[in-house]
Amino acid sequence: MHSFIAYFAQRSFLARIITIMVLAIGIGAVSILKLQELPDIAFPEVTITTQYPGASAQDIELNITNKIEKELRSVQGVDRFTSESADGRSYINLELDESSDIAETVTKIQQAVDRVSDLPKDVTNPPLVERKNTATFEIFTFGVTSTGSDSELQAYSRSLEKQLRTLSGVGSVNMSGFREREFWIEVKPTKVSRYQLTFDDVINAVKNRNLSLSGGAVESWNNEQRIVTLTQVQGIEELQNTIIKVLPGGGLVRLGDIAKVSDSFEKATQLGVINGQPAILFQISKSASADIRATIANVEGLFSREEQRLDGQFQFLTSLNLGQDMDDKFKIVSTNGGVGLLLVLIVLSLILKRQIAFWVSVSIPFCVLGVMAILPALDMNLDSITLSAMLLVIGIIVDDSVIVAESIYQEKEQGASAIDAAVNGTTKVIKPILASLTTTALVFIPMLFIPGILGKAVAVIPITVIAALLFSLAECTLTLPAHLANSLSKADNKLNAKTSETLAHNKVVENTASFQVPTMIYRKILTHCLKWKRSVIVIAIGLLFFGGFLVSNLKIDLFPSESAKYIEIYTEVESGTPLDKIRLAHHELEQAISALPSNELVSYEITYSTPTSQGLISLTNAEQRERSAEQIIDSLNTQIKHINTINLVKFTVDAGGPPPGEPVEVRVIGNNKSDRDAAVIAVENWMQQRQGLDKITHSESLKDPQLQIIPQYEWLARYGLTVNDLATTLRIAFDGDSVTSTWIGDEEVSLRVIMDSESRTLEKLRNTKIYTASGLQIPLNRLAYVEAIQAPRLLQHFNGERQVIVTAQITDKSLEPNTITTELTTALQSQIAMGIRLDIGGEAEKTNETLTGFAVAFPAAILGIYFVLAIMFGSLLQPLLVMSVIPFASVAAMLALFIHFEPLSLFALIGILGMTGVVVNNSLVLINCINELKMQGYACFDAVLNAALSRLRPILLTSITTVAGLLPLAYGLGGTDVYMGPMSLTLGYGLLFSLPVVLIVIPCLYLTFIRPKSITE
Repeated sequence: MHSFIAYFAQRSFLARIITIMVLAIGIGAVSILKLQELPDIAFPEVTITTQYPGASAQDIELNITNKIEKELRSVQGVDRFTSESADGRSYINLELDESSDIAETVTKIQQAVDRVSDLPKDVTNPPLVERKNTATFEIFTFGVTSTGSDSELQAYSRSLEKQLRTLSGVGSVNMSGFREREFWIEVKPTKVSRYQLTFDDVINAVKNRNLSLSGGAVESWNNEQRIVTLTQVQGIEELQNTIIKVLPGGGLVRLGDIAKVSDSFEKATQLGVINGQPAILFQISKSASADIRATIANVEGLFSREEQRLDGQFQFLTSLNLGQDMDDKFKIVSTNGGVGLLLVLIVLSLILKRQIAFWVSVSIPFCVLGVMAILPALDMNLDSITLSAMLLVIGIIVDDSVIVAESIYQEKEQGASAIDAAVNGTTKVIKPILASLTTTALVFIPMLFIPGILGKAVAVIPITVIAALLFSLAECTLTLPAHLANSLSKADNKLNAKTSETLAHNKVVENTASFQVPTMIYRKILTHCLKWKRSVIVIAIGLLFFGGFLVSNLKIDLFPSESAKYIEIYTEVESGTPLDKIRLAHHELEQAISALPSNELVSYEITYSTPTSQGLISLTNAEQRERSAEQIIDSLNTQIKHINTINLVKFTVDAGGPPPGEPVEVRVIGNNKSDRDAAVIAVENWMQQRQGLDKITHSESLKDPQLQIIPQYEWLARYGLTVNDLATTLRIAFDGDSVTSTWIGDEEVSLRVIMDSESRTLEKLRNTKIYTASGLQIPLNRLAYVEAIQAPRLLQHFNGERQVIVTAQITDKSLEPNTITTELTTALQSQIAMGIRLDIGGEAEKTNETLTGFAVAFPAAILGIYFVLAIMFGSLLQPLLVMSVIPFASVAAMLALFIHFEPLSLFALIGILGMTGVVVNNSLVLINCINELKMQGYACFDAVLNAALSRLRPILLTSITTVAGLLPLAYGLGGTDVYMGPMSLTLGYGLLFSLPVVLIVIPCLYLTFIRPKSITE
């Protein structure tokens, strides 16, 4: 290793070429890296979606969900699955076992779904199997409004969607409030009866009129021509003239004679609103490899061209813009990084020579841009989590560079030549630096094995950290010694008029005079503490337990909402409320949102449907407003609490992480309906009596008013009819049936057969005619009873069993989801019937899953560190002394959160992990220095004292520079970031408050447990 370091230390030109090359390649890589909100991740989850328009939740559950779940039970590699059966849709979510072959499991799931062959005939599209990934996340949402008619807005939205799909970077486009074009054939029952027709006659005539068939080829001596029968409908006039029947007298019954044919749109099920204006809402997701900002720039460019072309007929109002969020994030990183780098330079310049301070500071862009250079090779892009990881390692990078620079500088102060100082100084600390880098890598490697979606998202952190550590090692061994040797050599040449002895003396005086006073004070304090070492250790342990007691009640919030800028809206109204009355019921809610001040509200959007509606409020950046998102929610809740037109309004803060679920969520699982309902009532009653909970509801609370048709099987048999005949006729009559479709240009238009509006009423239902095979018309009231019922609009399963999810919101901010759910399950354990179980879901489940991952990762990292240090020191006890700083530093970091009234978040935990590597580095180098002095013949007390004094300046330097670099981001001097702020706070303060432990407690511990008994003080 000595010759290797010497080789590069003597070649300063090569070192500068390497530095320039890394910086240049890194800058080039930054220009091609794709900017993303989250890493490209394929989650270990699969969804199965089946659309069945017009079907009830019960119909969906029996005929689709149950059949698919039956096949899924045989698939190996599925951890668990849940399902939702709602009106018109079946949705199944499968969480896969990450220890199995994910790709193979996904293939088996697709095969299982393909085996389901007896789905209803009306399900025209097969179940869609998709694997979840971050590319499906929305990056941009906007609304299109118009000064013209709704039909013009609908037609233009279809055209705009086609243009959007052609833009570079756009992966998918979804629309809310949009209705597909349809040709409506509204059949008049009286005229159908007059001509003795049936619905089947009408449907078959429409199908036969809309055909496109190939009849083969006709050959001749000269050529070959294709025979094509093309009768596709191109307009409503052709439909109106479609012949249904030829009368005995030769007259023709055309479709226009028995039905009203119109060019219309499908039934409205949604109404979009943005900033108070009716609109078609667009949700855009990017393709997997696209850059967020570039993709959104392409969309906004299209807006500009369209506004000019259409002269303001349509307006484009933005709701969600992640490109702007990423710009803000980069500004925060660059501004705070620039301020931090300046502070680092100032601190280094005050203690070290300017040339040394400069080359130490170069290590930061060297490592950061070095990582940027290899990200494309690792198939990674630049996202917010990768940026956070880079910020995390800046402290470690500076730490290693300062240790090497300080060691070289000390060698130079003792009179060594520039080259010898560079080689010997680096060689002296390379062993502990290697150990430190290894232990830091070991801290982060277990994060690769954190389970779940969150584990996949943070897996980029250890990859980024390890890459940065490798560049830091290269910089400390290849380039930094050469840079410093060259700088010190030039300084020597400028002062060659003096003797080397005088020069060395002057250097010591010049460069250490400013540090003599702190050194003398530290010597006195340390000498006194070493004499009373046991008392110091007892006091330190006491303070550790006291600090641990203070942070024991620290609130856990993986994704705190203080800096959040998005609020999700969910509302429920009375079931059966017509869509045209829904917005009127939300009038006061819209007024309250619109009244938010301009320094808080950017925009809002709501997609109205019956009986549930959803929306999003976009706020300004946290530093631009006085209130947090939570405080704004409290204000809105106060303003709308008197509204009686809405049954439930829930506001949820989107804090930037994976959806955590409801604050309090309990799954009541079991197939016995009466026992399950009793358990749901017991859970709801407990929640209502618990202080601090509000908006208590459950997944089956929403009921759909339904008319249940109870067949009279005897009469059906008498007329040769089946239940299917009954259901099909009623479905066509009241909901309509898309019997076929035609293409007009590149637009597919469905042809829907339905009864006319006058016949689609409750009064006419009982007299609806059911046609027999012989043409008889039998009224419905002779074949079946009609009974009005209330049925759940959402049915859920957990691993194939029925479940009901009971949820609640927390109004008392001091309460934690984990505490509440633990109290609930303990209190109700004896009240739940056999065969019914309560499972915890929502925020508490996600928190426990993440903390369990950290609870496994952190001890594994600690164990790995111990074995590395044991090999390095050849001792089982000394690694424990090195690692004794970890609990002190961890408690100090959490105390920083406690003092700043911050919760323990995911990135605060990651900051604590990163801090572990830095503080271990300081104590590692200190104890290594003590061992070296003992090997040189120093008594144990003198070795401890002299080693501590010699390491004082580098320890202070590494700690102060790291803290100086992080504090701007911790306090948001250049902008607040929800990820990086807590991480900087724990890393900075943990390192700062660990200084007394490294400088005082570690020497006392060493002297207590390592000092040979034969040596006296």
